[in-house]
Amino acid sequence: MSRRTSNLSDANYPIVSVQRFQALKCDVNTRQLDELALYISYVESVTREKPTEGEVVGAALAELFKLDRGFQKWKDDVQKPDVRQQKPAEVRPTAKA
Repeated sequence: MSRRTSNLSDANYPIVSVQRFQALKCDVNTRQLDELALYISYVESVTREKPTEGEVVGAALAELFKLDRGFQKWKDDVQKPDVRQQKPAEVRPTAKA
C-alpha cells in the first residue's frame, strides 16, 4: 500500500494520480458515469487541474491491473513460453502385437 493511502492525514487526496493517456470511447453504466463526473470534480477541486474522463478511466484501469493478483498471475502465465512446446517430442517405441 502506498504511503498516500496508508497515511490518514492524506485521506482527502485522490488515490489515483492522473497521467496523460490517449482518449478511448466506450459504453459505461449511467451510474458509473455519474460517479466519474463527481470524481473528476473532486480531483479538480483538490489538484486545481481538471482531468479528462479518459485520463481518470486510464488511471483507474492501471490501478486495477496492478492490484488484481489473479490478473497478474494469469498474465504472467499467459506470457511465459510454453515449456512443452520447446521440448523435442519424445519418441516412444511402438509395441508389436
